[in-house]
Amino acid sequence: MLAHHVLFWLKDDATEAEVNTFHQALKDLESIAPSAFFHVGTPANIERDVIDASYSFSLFAAFETIEQFETYQKHPQHIEFLNGPNKLAKRVLIYDAD
Repeated sequence: MLAHHVLFWLKDDATEAEVNTFHQALKDLESIAPSAFFHVGTPANIERDVIDASYSFSLFAAFETIEQFETYQKHPQHIEFLNGPNKLAKRVLIYDAD
């Protein structure tokens, strides 16, 4: 199992339409993710000292094999996201765990 967690901080000047387009583009990635679990979300309304809720969006996918993960990473739709909507992010942080 490979857990792939990506946090996105969008640019401060992103319009509502751009934010909505970005959100939809993230959700559309589920169709190409051969994963056991896929989730796109925003920070939960939970306040604790150890929680960083400063990000705009979170994408979490759990892949059964590294091959599934690589297939997802190399898929044309994923590459299109990286070269398109992802440009709206001012910061991206990725945590991969096995």
